[in-house]
Amino acid sequence: MVYLIVPQVHANSEVPIYQLDQDKHLVAHYLYRLVEKPQTKSFKELSSLSNVKWHKAYLSKGDLLIKPGENWFAFNLKNNSQEIKKIYLELANQVRMTRSQLHILDRFQTVVKKDMVLQRSNNRSAMITVAPYSQLTIYLSIESETQLRSSAKIYAAQAYIKETNTTQFKQGLAIGGLFCLAIALLLLFFATGSKATFILFGYFLSNTLMLSAMLGFNLYYLLPHLPELVGIEIPLLTSTSAIFLLIFTAQLFNLKNKFYNIYQFIRITFWGLLLYMPLSVQLSVVDNISISMAIYVLVVLLLIVLGLYLHKHKSRLALLFTFVMAVQFTLILVVVTSVNWYDIGFISHRSTFYSVLFWLNGLLVTFIMSRQYRYQIEDKQTAQRQALESAIASERAQEELLRLQSQSQEELEDRVQERTLELNIALQELEEANHELEQKNTLDELTGLFNRRFYDQKILAEYRRSKRNLTALSLVIIDIDHFKSVNDTYGHLAGDQCLVWVADHIKKSLKRSSDMAFRYGGEEFCLLLPDTESKGAVALAEALRESIAEKPCFYKDIEIPLTISNGIYTYVQQEEVLPEQIFSGADKALYQSKHNGRNQTQEYQHHKE
Repeated sequence: MVYLIVPQVHANSEVPIYQLDQDKHLVAHYLYRLVEKPQTKSFKELSSLSNVKWHKAYLSKGDLLIKPGENWFAFNLKNNSQEIKKIYLELANQVRMTRSQLHILDRFQTVVKKDMVLQRSNNRSAMITVAPYSQLTIYLSIESETQLRSSAKIYAAQAYIKETNTTQFKQGLAIGGLFCLAIALLLLFFATGSKATFILFGYFLSNTLMLSAMLGFNLYYLLPHLPELVGIEIPLLTSTSAIFLLIFTAQLFNLKNKFYNIYQFIRITFWGLLLYMPLSVQLSVVDNISISMAIYVLVVLLLIVLGLYLHKHKSRLALLFTFVMAVQFTLILVVVTSVNWYDIGFISHRSTFYSVLFWLNGLLVTFIMSRQYRYQIEDKQTAQRQALESAIASERAQEELLRLQSQSQEELEDRVQERTLELNIALQELEEANHELEQKNTLDELTGLFNRRFYDQKILAEYRRSKRNLTALSLVIIDIDHFKSVNDTYGHLAGDQCLVWVADHIKKSLKRSSDMAFRYGGEEFCLLLPDTESKGAVALAEALRESIAEKPCFYKDIEIPLTISNGIYTYVQQEEVLPEQIFSGADKALYQSKHNGRNQTQEYQHHKE
């Protein structure tokens, strides 16, 4: 930042005088700044301050440095012609200025006070009338909330009208063109249904509105009686644009499926921007502009890092995306640094630069979209070409097969008969294997009884049949008493022999073909007795228990006495009873048998709750 001070001269004595003989000119070289305004001084006293209070101050490229608080500048105008001159004084970058006024002092010490009016380009202007062969001293008062840069220009009346029309035409062309691009993407979305085009529509629409606000077509211009609207749209549109850019990035690289952790981070950033938007309404214009700049710089920097990371992982379009974000980052830094730190004469060309920035960004992002579309077309063409080549190869193979078939028809018929015979044999063997497999899937290999898997199927089927036919269904659970001590005393082979011995007794105890016995697990068995009342189930279980207890089991000439405990549950259409409750009831009865001393049969009595 450059701040020049030339020899201290009073604003009404030796100040260089601006001659009204040109259409437009920067007046920074003619301006003098009041170094320090005494708090008790009136304007009349300020205009007569001594030379030491006024310094000639400007930035090297013609920009003005506006400090926080009240700033006073002064310069002289002289009309050497015989005509009345109407000129316009225009100040740029007025968004963060709270007030700007003119105090016009003629040679008769008459003071005229004017407020500078806000224009659509975010500039303020005021018309000054200079009589023939006269000289005026202009005092410019500017109040600002923060330090910023501005520029002051003087226009002749016709030049001001021409400049205003030219500026509005350029701004309308930039804003209208960007808006047409957004509408074109919306129509493309309706035609193709592509989510990426709709996201880009939202991105370009928010950029169009943001460019409009930055060029002066803002809410405060439409509603000047509401000063609280100054700058309110900048943070909202900046956040919206950043949100759409993040969503477009996630969609472009399919981050949700390929890089989920990065996708989650983008989601967090997305929600952070949404939360900031309502909070920004409560902040000042200065804070909002600074935060908005910081947000966009950080988001674009984040996307540059993301692009480099994706390029490292061989993601298509990652390098182009990084380049586009780097260009955008560079342009944003030029805006931020030129406005806030470095003197590069930017202010007077601000509108043009903003338009170029937004259009260049729009063209580059659209180029990314077109490249993605081109890759999609190439992928589709490659897939179609591969499919066509496969179809041609298949057709050739079929033709070769038909040729071979015609050459060896008789041999083929003989082979068909031979293969048919072999197939019949194979089918028969397969049927036997399936039957054997079915038995293995339903029978317990050690005891020859049905296994637990088959029990789970049959209990459900028998339960439904019992419920449908209104018949009784009994379940008996059998457990060998002290079986663990048999294994511990005689060994597991002896235990297996005991299981087979008990299974043989169970098989002999069943008299009907509909009754089924299962090895439920370990030393536990169960009997499923369809159409059997409680008394019949108890009688069968008692007979089985007595036959086992009557004689011991023999293993290698060793007598192993065994007893069993039984638990019975009979289902007779009780309400809210499922197959699980049937087994649970029988298991509770079995537990009661063991609790009462084993070698006995207990029956579970159902009680309504």
